[in-house]
Amino acid sequence: MTDIYNDFSVDLDFSDAERERRWREVRWRMDHAGLDALLVWGNESKWQAGLANNRYLSGRVAPGCILFPLEGDPVIWSGFPHDVTPYGALAGGWISDTRAGQQTTRDIINTLKDRKLDKAAIGVVGFGTTRPRVITETVPYQQFAMIKDSFSQAQFIDSAWLVEQARLIKSDEEIAVLRRAGALAREMANAMYESAKVGAHEYEVYAAMLNASLSRGGEEEMNWMSSGAVPPPHGKRPPSSSRRLEAGDLIVSEYHSRYKGYLAGAEISISLGEPRKEYQEIHQVCVASQRSGIAAMQPGRPFQDAVLAFRQPIIDAGFNSVECGLHGHGLASPEFPSTMYGGKGGAWDEHAYARIPAITFQENMVFATASDVYNPNWNDSTGLMLGRTVIITADGPEEITGIPLEDDLKAV
Repeated sequence: MTDIYNDFSVDLDFSDAERERRWREVRWRMDHAGLDALLVWGNESKWQAGLANNRYLSGRVAPGCILFPLEGDPVIWSGFPHDVTPYGALAGGWISDTRAGQQTTRDIINTLKDRKLDKAAIGVVGFGTTRPRVITETVPYQQFAMIKDSFSQAQFIDSAWLVEQARLIKSDEEIAVLRRAGALAREMANAMYESAKVGAHEYEVYAAMLNASLSRGGEEEMNWMSSGAVPPPHGKRPPSSSRRLEAGDLIVSEYHSRYKGYLAGAEISISLGEPRKEYQEIHQVCVASQRSGIAAMQPGRPFQDAVLAFRQPIIDAGFNSVECGLHGHGLASPEFPSTMYGGKGGAWDEHAYARIPAITFQENMVFATASDVYNPNWNDSTGLMLGRTVIITADGPEEITGIPLEDDLKAV
């Protein structure tokens, strides 16, 4: 990792060339699919993951609807009237025709008519409609139904796959901001090690981690955290608790850093004092799972190889997992391709998150990994979490947080 990614005084942002690349990538796919326009909906569900497609096209945090035509300028409907002024919340994005998002359905319909799209093939894009289908869909039913009813001769085609496919392989500029997010994730880990003291509130650790990112140019994101002498094998959703940390406690945490919308993830478990033997054994299996799985994430190899490699050390130890595997990362988490459930000793075999996609690793794909492990022969209600963020490079997988796997479960 070069200095620019660790020098937080240097702002990394996207160029006009990156905007043009994205729009070109989406439009050739539209042309290939026979689509004349896209209607793209997003909201702020799951820490803005539901905004991934909107942000990819607009360059802004912009909940609402985007009209993205095959030819001509896009339009976005988002926010309050004061948000779309030159000084408003949506200033500075890539879409100049920005309109207030209140009572917009009639304006969307009129705009489609003005653009001669009343008989067009229109792609409907909403996050959560494609695999792994673990985030709530973002297309608003009443608004979409009214639009569809107004155009009896138009075709409305589910097209979320199209934008998400364009987002699958990251550009050099996207990789740059992801590396910065990785550096922020490391700073958050350092803040966790420093703030996790006997007597501190759990929420103080949470706040220190969040501050480590925000004070260096990051954006607010999720941090699932649990603590105690026998913490559950997966962190809880925020808000963090008010309990005071005690000697002998463990903290398990899954968190994201976010920079310019792009996510790096890490899963960390630490101990306040020397951890008991059973947790040390679980930690060894977590580390073995991570090393085995990441090593298999080679360009040109099947995705399945890595999924099985993450699972094998856990199976060999006779342990089980809550989550085990890897999932796509970028403007959202999770993205396609993703497998976290299933397998021997795994959980929820029938869930969409257990399916293994038939795809090979390619350069500039980005993934978060997870080995959330417990020993059913000892205690199936407690365990540890371990995970990192990996870029697929031409030379193989590269972990970008720089947090050594051995640092997990270290006594603080």
